[in-house]
Amino acid sequence: MKWIAIFVTLIFLSSTNSVYADDDHRFPMDLHDLGLTKQQHRSLEEAMKEYQYAYRRYHHQSERTREDLNALFLNASFDSETFRAKSLEMQKGSIEIRARLLERIHTILTPEQKRRFIRHLEEWEIE
Repeated sequence: MKWIAIFVTLIFLSSTNSVYADDDHRFPMDLHDLGLTKQQHRSLEEAMKEYQYAYRRYHHQSERTREDLNALFLNASFDSETFRAKSLEMQKGSIEIRARLLERIHTILTPEQKRRFIRHLEEWEIE
């Protein structure tokens, strides 16, 4: 999840051209090396806006699910089956949002840009 937050930040920073300002002052893990066209940049911004909207909805739902899980823990007996089901539901929601974002990015980038983008994904998941 952390890589997505970083990606969102970088996309919005790049919209003010600060990511592309100069090669001497690059933000960590910026997308400068992808060589995006203006159209690609706009498409990525649009994809990120959709992602943010979906993630906000997911976040609100996951807060409710966490409250349910907390209540479940406070019960006299612990229902591990319900715990597993609700936890998996939360994870699936997050994975679905991420998959839609990556699917969209996949259609925007060229094959060479995709190879470069993979390096960013790997860096972002390490942190």
